[in-house]
Amino acid sequence: MTDRRRTLGSAFAGALLLAVLAGGGWTAWQWVQQVTLQEIRIQGHVNVQEEEILDLLRVDTGAVMFDLNAVMLEDRVVRHPWIRVADVARLPSGVLDVNVEEREPIALLMTAEGRAAYWVDKDGWRLPVTDQARYDVPLLFARSQVWHPMQPVNHEPTRQLIRDLSSASSRMDALFSEFVWGEEGWTVHLTPAPPHGSIPAVLGEDDFAHRFDKLLMFWDQQVLQHADKQYERLDLRFDGQVVVQESPRPGYTNDLTNNTNE
Repeated sequence: MTDRRRTLGSAFAGALLLAVLAGGGWTAWQWVQQVTLQEIRIQGHVNVQEEEILDLLRVDTGAVMFDLNAVMLEDRVVRHPWIRVADVARLPSGVLDVNVEEREPIALLMTAEGRAAYWVDKDGWRLPVTDQARYDVPLLFARSQVWHPMQPVNHEPTRQLIRDLSSASSRMDALFSEFVWGEEGWTVHLTPAPPHGSIPAVLGEDDFAHRFDKLLMFWDQQVLQHADKQYERLDLRFDGQVVVQESPRPGYTNDLTNNTNE
């Protein structure tokens, strides 16, 4: 009899606990459905104004937190061309926590008239010029393309150049001043370094990472070692060599040897 009572008592206690949990769960569920939006907290933005993100979210203070779809809100925010990733969290305190990660420019696209058109990131996304954006990156005088906030650059040689620029070493990047698209493909104009001026180097339409390495090797072994030479033009499109146009620098002894080696 005692065992039976103990069993019945345990069963009753278990049922009571389940009832309490169920009641508490229902109460919590009811509470969650009544929490309203008290604050929108935005973090991580630099070039994007907070007002722009609020316009994209399109939510009002007082909205029921349970009714806000975080995935949908994230999709709205990443439609801004500067924003690469957005993370939206609904907090029990009534705070909508919005964290964004902006795209990082690696070049500045220029118009044919020499005006800044768009920043561009490593994936070819064009970013509107803003008062806040300040980046020391090469200039790209590229062929004109119709801009769309949800479409990257579609000119393949330009896409390849941008990708390879994003992985170039800081020392390599310091050599680049501007890139110009023309009949020979891409030509980079090197940053002037006394006693040399800005040297144009023809890159062509592909394999830019390899040509960057070739250019740096030529710079170290030839340009920096021969102050007596004035380099007029470099052509890096040929395997195993750099084709050079050079002339003796006034005031130095003539030395025109080895003008086609890498």
